[in-house]
Amino acid sequence: MNSVVFLVVIPLIAAFLSLFFGKNNKILSYLVTVFNLAFSIMVLFSNSIPFNVAIGGWRAPYGINFVVTDLTIFFLLLVNLAALLALTTIRSDREYQFYSFYFVLLAATNGMVLTGDMFNFFLFVELSTFAVAGLVAYKKNRLSTGAALKYLILSSTASMFSLAAIGLIYKTLGTLNFADIANKVKDLNPASSSLILILFVSSMLVELKIFPFNMWVVKAYEASTTAVNLFIHGMLGTAGVYAALRIILMIFANDGLKFNADVNISMILTVFAFVTVIISEIGALNEKNLKKILAFSSMAQLGVVLFGISLGSFDAIKGVFYVVLSNYLAKFVMFMVAKEFSKVSGSLNYDEMKGLGRKYPMLAISFTIAALSLMGIPYFAGFWGKLSIIGNAILFGKAGVIGSILILIASVIEGVYYLRISHTFFVEGEEKEIKISRVNCLIPMIIAIVIIIIGIYPNSVENIIVSLINEIQNVQENYIRLILSIK
Repeated sequence: MNSVVFLVVIPLIAAFLSLFFGKNNKILSYLVTVFNLAFSIMVLFSNSIPFNVAIGGWRAPYGINFVVTDLTIFFLLLVNLAALLALTTIRSDREYQFYSFYFVLLAATNGMVLTGDMFNFFLFVELSTFAVAGLVAYKKNRLSTGAALKYLILSSTASMFSLAAIGLIYKTLGTLNFADIANKVKDLNPASSSLILILFVSSMLVELKIFPFNMWVVKAYEASTTAVNLFIHGMLGTAGVYAALRIILMIFANDGLKFNADVNISMILTVFAFVTVIISEIGALNEKNLKKILAFSSMAQLGVVLFGISLGSFDAIKGVFYVVLSNYLAKFVMFMVAKEFSKVSGSLNYDEMKGLGRKYPMLAISFTIAALSLMGIPYFAGFWGKLSIIGNAILFGKAGVIGSILILIASVIEGVYYLRISHTFFVEGEEKEIKISRVNCLIPMIIAIVIIIIGIYPNSVENIIVSLINEIQNVQENYIRLILSIK
């Protein structure tokens, strides 16, 4: 399975070819993205997982390696599926720069998930930063340029934290390979281990949209096209969650999930999560711009994810996977609905979208289903995530109880602003001239049905999630031994 490198190499080649393809770049983007998704599916059913690819024949920990485990393939599928779904929202022609940046982002996010090396992970993150900044600035107006600059400034700051952590790791452990670090990290004294972890977590807060590194998110979402919104949400955000799980719970947490509330770093993550959830939900409640509301909501959901990771228990991580899936699916529905309704109404203010739910009930109902899932209402996918995290958090003392209360309050606030939007869709409004094709209603409706299926039949994904948690729990057997061949 050495050919797994194609998932990174082919998008990079396409980024170069896009300079010459002109209007055919849209076709090229579909071909490359479908290839990446189909190849990921082929790897999933190849019966060869887990496996390790030593690039150039240099074995770990001395060479660069790509690692494919159950956790890797799960996130690879999410990243590449997100890329394909996002492309379906592009209706008008784009200049070559747009597709060049897209291909670079596709290569970078696949690389972030595949790599087994800390420095290469840093390089792929930098590559994704370059691509996202270019995509956000693509409209070439004052708002998009400012949003891209803000993202670059925050990402550059985060990069300094990341480089400092990499330097400390290499100086103290003499390695940058994930598995080798996980194998040796127990030899570090607690102060060094905590400092390195704090620096790394700080560097990942940009991709995870966590306070105070999330100040770029709202402007970037507002300034960019729906396709770019979905690239950031489904590709960059998903790869960021994978990195957090891999680095925090598998590399720096001795004995798997024993990264609990007794550890100081866990309390720091919990505080970041609390502040992110509170600020994001209040921001969404006071906003009328639909894209900004979805941006604030994404930050709040990732705050819940970080809280679950900080707890680190089996049930909390199970909840994290459900919340990630729920948010992943729901935001695709909501951004697609926002795109269609804003096109008809001529505005992103949801007050201007009155009556569109009566004319296009399929889209409005899909939006409402996604909203109910994010709120954590029973029989929708998000319910199982919040139930697992809250049910487990109350066992972790005062911080856990406070976190549970905050999540419940956040769900109520989400209910207020999301149901207010859904109600507006169905209020009688003016007749609009622009029509929405039924084909454009189909994808959001299909995703909304998937949300309901997961909500009613959680067992449909439960076994997959449990196997992923088992991989995280048994780092020694499932990851370190695979790469380093330790007997």
